[in-house]
Amino acid sequence: MSAWARLAIACALSCSATAVSPQEQTPLLPRLALSPCSNAERPELPDKWRATYLMAPFTSGQLVVADLIHDASLSAMRVRLFGVRRGALDLLMAGTETYLLESNESGLACRRLGDTGWRPFPGDWLTPQSQCVGSGPIGGTAVDWWKTPIEPTPSGYWIWTRTTDRTPFRFVFSSPNDRLAPLSHYAMSYQKRFEKLEDSELAPIIQSCQANSLPAEGAGADVLRGMIGNMEHARDRADNEIARLVPELSACPATPFTQWPERLGIVGFLTPFDVVQDPAPTEVFYDWSIPAQRTRAFLPPQSPVSARDALLLGKDGYDILYSRNARPICMATLPGTVRPDWQDRAPCTCAATLNGETELSPHGTTRILSCPLASPRLAWAWYTLDGRPEVFMVTSLPGDQGSGLFAVLDYREWLPGQSFPRTVFKKPAQCTAPPRTTKSSTVRHVRPSPASRDCSTCHVGPAAEKLKKKSGLPERHP
Repeated sequence: MSAWARLAIACALSCSATAVSPQEQTPLLPRLALSPCSNAERPELPDKWRATYLMAPFTSGQLVVADLIHDASLSAMRVRLFGVRRGALDLLMAGTETYLLESNESGLACRRLGDTGWRPFPGDWLTPQSQCVGSGPIGGTAVDWWKTPIEPTPSGYWIWTRTTDRTPFRFVFSSPNDRLAPLSHYAMSYQKRFEKLEDSELAPIIQSCQANSLPAEGAGADVLRGMIGNMEHARDRADNEIARLVPELSACPATPFTQWPERLGIVGFLTPFDVVQDPAPTEVFYDWSIPAQRTRAFLPPQSPVSARDALLLGKDGYDILYSRNARPICMATLPGTVRPDWQDRAPCTCAATLNGETELSPHGTTRILSCPLASPRLAWAWYTLDGRPEVFMVTSLPGDQGSGLFAVLDYREWLPGQSFPRTVFKKPAQCTAPPRTTKSSTVRHVRPSPASRDCSTCHVGPAAEKLKKKSGLPERHP
């Protein structure tokens, strides 16, 4: 799978509204399916543990490495945050109190921040409403897929737990919340390590802070958020700590972004934010010589819609719903075909590199890209130096619930040069009509994505043509 592929699918689907599937049409590429959950029991974590996570923010900002030490017997957790670009923060949560830890000649000084809303993690990272929807790999890691509903409905977040030790491998949140802070204050987080501890060594730090804490300049949740935001403006870099915690993480190479091949096929899983939907197997066909692209998500048998297409033809794009019992619904709400050099046009920036073949980069050295969408949203795209995609994630914000926006695209197969008939790009007859403006119940449940107005930089279309002439970008259309 190529990073280009992921982004294309992601870009196309982020510019549509939901993830759905077609009218019992047979997939042309191998169709994926989740297996039954590996364990019906809810995962339980040890009382004392230490973990490292790589976290990506909801909006423009830096990647952050989190070093977490948890001790349920003390109702405490130490959180050390290291900005990949710069800055660091050392925090202690003891019960309802949060302390800022600062190193000095005599050891650690504590500043009381009061109740910031952050708490030591509960023993069960899930909730009574959490549900395991299946089992299947992310990259080379076997995981169970857990979704958790939150307010307001139908909001939710996802946790993927390893099938081996049942520890949380990946988190994706639809919007910031305090339940699993700091992880829940970031859009997507990956586990680097997780280990059980015999002794957390937090007791003497807690005693010192409770007895000798100094007043901070401010307290509460807003102050803590400000401290995290200001990390990026710090003078110091935490290179040594980051190298110790995530040794494969490094700065970005000067290697140019890889363009999409002229023809390709992709197979993957699309995971939605709204918990009323489950992950959908997805296939993509792309042919720049036309130019055209079709992204099709297949929905489960119980869904009234069997499939959903994002069909991009030249400068036009169609969002197509295939009902099991009615004619397709076609809405001309999408941009045109994704350009093969979309990463340069977006423009995407490289936030960091994972070197070599690791659990987080199973197909070799991988760049982590940050790509702007409709501000303040953005996309996180992971792909190898030779263009194979790993994951594509579009951030969400409060108020997006019910829009059917997808959260993550996990790519399983990347097939450059894949052959397929041109008929895969054939429009249903309903797509010849002009876009509907009626508020009838037939189409009211589908809303254009907030990102659609910013898609013209990487898609063919009239808006893209105007932007190209204004910016002086070269025309890549064949």
